[in-house]
Formats: sequence, C-alpha cells, structure tokens
Amino acid sequence: MNVIPTRILRIDLTSNNYEFIDGSNLFSKWLGGIGVGINLLNEYVPTEADPLGADNAIIFAIGSLSTFYPIISKTVSLFRSPTNNDLGESYAGGRLSLALRFADLGALVITGKARKPSIISILNDDIQIKVAGPLAQMYTSTVGRVLRELIPAHAGKRSIIRIGQAGENKVRYSNIVVDTLRHFGRLGAGAVLGSKKVKAIVVSGNKDIPLDQPGIDRRAYIKTYKKIWNLCVNTEVMKKYHVLGTPQNLLPLNELKSLPTRNFLYGHFDKAVEISGEKFVETYLGRRVSCNTCPVGCIHVGILRERYGPTLADIHSTSVPYDYEPMALLGPTLLIGDGKDLMKLLEQTERYGIDAITTGGILGYLAEAFEKKIITENDTEGLPIRFGEINDFLEVIKRIVFRESENKNLYWYAGEGLDALVEKYGGSDIALRFNNTTPAGYSTGPYSMIGHAIGGRHSHLDNAGYSTDLKMLGTKFKPEETLGKLVKEEEWRNTLNSLIICLFARNIYTPDLVVECFKNLGITKTEDELLSLGFKIQKRRIETKIRFNFDYQELQASLPNRLYEMETGHGKLSKQFIKNQLDLYSSILTDRYGIN
Repeated sequence: MNVIPTRILRIDLTSNNYEFIDGSNLFSKWLGGIGVGINLLNEYVPTEADPLGADNAIIFAIGSLSTFYPIISKTVSLFRSPTNNDLGESYAGGRLSLALRFADLGALVITGKARKPSIISILNDDIQIKVAGPLAQMYTSTVGRVLRELIPAHAGKRSIIRIGQAGENKVRYSNIVVDTLRHFGRLGAGAVLGSKKVKAIVVSGNKDIPLDQPGIDRRAYIKTYKKIWNLCVNTEVMKKYHVLGTPQNLLPLNELKSLPTRNFLYGHFDKAVEISGEKFVETYLGRRVSCNTCPVGCIHVGILRERYGPTLADIHSTSVPYDYEPMALLGPTLLIGDGKDLMKLLEQTERYGIDAITTGGILGYLAEAFEKKIITENDTEGLPIRFGEINDFLEVIKRIVFRESENKNLYWYAGEGLDALVEKYGGSDIALRFNNTTPAGYSTGPYSMIGHAIGGRHSHLDNAGYSTDLKMLGTKFKPEETLGKLVKEEEWRNTLNSLIICLFARNIYTPDLVVECFKNLGITKTEDELLSLGFKIQKRRIETKIRFNFDYQELQASLPNRLYEMETGHGKLSKQFIKNQLDLYSSILTDRYGIN
C-alpha cells in the first residue's frame, strides 16, 4: 500500500453495487479526514437532499498519517444531519481507522437505500451486502457479539460499527456505536444508516505498508514515534486521561459554576462528588481501554451490577463506558446524583444507540416543562417526568426509541428533537438549543455558547470556546482579539482533523511536529501549508453549511432565553455581548472567508 491512502470505496445500496475510486489527488491535496470527507460530501449529496432519504450519503474517512503514529486513531463521518438539516460531522475512535487502513481504504462512501435491513461486510477487496435478518431491532451489544462470530476477520484489524433500535426507528439524534465503546454521536449518524436500512458495517483488512519504500527514513521515523509515545505516557500532558479519564472535568467545572445543572439553569450541583470521576474510579471502574495506536487508555469502562434474583449470587454485570459529557448531561442536568442511577441511564443509551448528550438535553426540557405544566400527564400518557427520578427518565428514553410514526404523541416529537417539541407544546424559554442541537456539557461562559451558535461546536473539541472561557476566568474579555483567536484555533483543528489526530493530543501535535512526521515518511509539508489547509477546510465547511440552508444572519434571533438565564463560570451572559460577538463573526465571514 502507498503511504498516503489512495482508494475510496463507494457502495450504492439501491443498485447493490460497489466501485473502487482513485482518490490520489484528493488525499494529496486535502490529506484525509475532514478535508477529504467534506469534498466527498459535496460531491455526493445534492443541495435538496432529504437527510433521511436515499439521496443523502454517509462518508467515513481517515487521514494520511492514520496508524503511523500514536493517537492518530480517529475516523470522521460526514452526512447531511437529520437532527438539524445541516452539516453532520462526527468523530469516533476505536479500531475503525485501523481496519479501513489495512483494507487499503482512505474513505468509504455509502449512497442509496437497501431494500431490506442489511449488513455490509468489507474484507480487503471482498465486499458483500448481506440481509440482516434477525439482527434487525437487536441491541447494539447483541449485534456486536453475533457479528464477531458470523463474519471472518483478521485478528486485531477488524471493526464492527452498528446502530440500535433508535437508528432503525429514525430517532433523529441516534448514533452509531463503534467497537462497543466509541460512537459517532450528536448529529444523527445512526438515523442516516437506519434510513438506508444498514444495521451494521464490518471492516477488516490484512494488507501492509512496507517501511522500506523510497523516501521513508526508518531511523528518523522510529525516533519521532518514540518521542511522541514518551510525551503520551511519561509526561503530564495526557496523564489525566489515563487516571480518571474525561470525568476528571466534573468536579473542577462544578467548583467554577460551569457544570450544566437542572436543565442548564444552574452551574453547580450539590451531589457532584457522588458522580465524579474520582467516585466512579473508586466504585465502578472495571477496566481502561485504548483506541488503536493509542497508549493512553482514556476509555474508562464501568461495571454496572444489578440484582435479578433473591440470592446474593443473582447478579447481572454489564460493562458501561463512561465519559464526562454524557455523565454531565444525564447527571446534573437531570439532577441524577447517584452513580448507579447514572450508570443505568448511560447503559440504556448505549443499548438503544441514542446520543446520550442530546438525550440529556431533551429530558431536561421535558422535566422542567412537566414541572411548569407546559406538558401534562395527558401529554405524557400518565407518566410523570420529574427531576431526579431515574425510573421516569428510563421509561421516557424507551418510549422515544420505540416511538410509532402513526402515533404522533409526545415521545414521537421528542424523537424529532427540541424544536419539534417546542413547536408542538411550547416552552421555548426553557429549551436551550442551537439549530435543534442541545449544548455540550460546558456552561463555562459566552464562548462555549457562541461556538454552538455559529455551528462549529458539534462536540466539545470541535471548537475551543469552552477552553477560551476557562482561560479568561478572572480577566476581562477583549472581544475582537478573543474571537479572532477562536477562529484561528478552529482552523488549526481542521488540519488535525484531516489527519485525523485525536484532539486530546492537540498540545502534542504542534505544526512543527506534524511537519516532522510527514518528513520521516518522505512527504514534504511546511507549517504554512498546514495552516493554509485548515483555513481552506473551514471555508469549505462554512460554504457547505450555507448550501444546506444554515443562516448566519439569523443567529441572534434564534437564540433561546435560557441562554441569558443560565449560570456560568462568567456569571449570567449578556445579550448585548453575544449580539456583538455574532455581528463580529459575520464580519469575519466576509473579511476572512469572502462569504457575504
């Protein structure tokens, strides 16, 4: 195989055919990941495509350095989002990038719609579309176990991605589970696969990339590899991710009044200690796992033990991955302060394949709407929805996942998203969302929310807004300077996301180190070229969003009142400050990107 991926596999489900496409020029120019993916999305998805129709496509892409260096472990998925009809962009770890690379694939494009629920099997160049049969409507965990037995693979180089009942029933914020523990979440990738009747995709390969190719400096490559490995393992840069994982954030954010609590009204939760990263390691941690090529082990997997019979030995144990943002949105946001209850909510979203972050935001709205009698027991069909009541929330999730299109009740609308709920039942003032997307788990201040508003912050690492808020605590904002830095930081992250480097390692992979990584492999890149690439990708992303009818001029009018009522690390947000920053961003669109 070549050092840089060159092959793109396109599978058309409508015709039941596939083709291999030469992507040499595309990868050479855009490096991979978001750069290649955004171009493929514009090629295969027409402007008026229905996100849940056959004319939508879903693209999976890896980067030109995938598998070569530590923590270059991600895959990006791109699609038109059924959550908000906008650009859908989501990243997942696991083994998928490894499996694609060793099948000699830089990208996978899926178009059309299958006639029956199907499984796609990719084993090197052997591509098969199989009928899913009884796997349809199974839990995500069950599908994984069955496919590991049914479909042959190469040890360590296989990835199984699948959807749950939420995706099959087209809940608009359903996700794709990747290798049991990771996800393409937030913007409805699972609903896209569900609309295409794809239950799962199995990717496996055993091809190789010889390091004795002309131009590759093996000695320099190994030296750089060891340097990066050492930074990951033997310094403080990544230590927090190994010890407590991302839940380390929970207690510090709580102290800073930046932890979204009670449907984003408050920033401090009095039971935060009971669901903290420290408490979970002490009480529930079963193991730590890494994505491919990563030595850190940031994936923390808890063990949920539940009694099913009368004796002490009648215990059922379930492995549940836990991360900060799902914990924040299903914990403090809902006033769930018991670790076991929080584990139950996390496990249920895993089982059904529904995005935990978005689900938490919707459940928070429903609990407050029920409390304020915006919705009644007549609307909920007799089910109370109350803050802090675990059984209420478990039942609501179940009813959302198994909603029926012929019964347009509260739970059907909840599966459509917050905009649909507000339009049907009211309560706009308490529904915190940006273009039908609920916020991530950071009530840190204005730039976290501005990042959501401009559409760059689909998950917490896609935009540096929350980090900017935290760095500026106790100081006065310099609005023009701060927003300008935010824009440039997002551009650089596009470069990292074209490779695709885990953004937890963004402080390791500086521009000069990325240049060194390429040089070892016989590829000449300059820092200016890498920075320029990030700018070009961002311009293409913005143009794509506008093509999908995202309106930057209407941002201020669409922001909900809860945004100005909520408690943050910088106090309550000023409507005038937010307006001024959004006006300034409009100027940046024109002056920097040439977009009016």
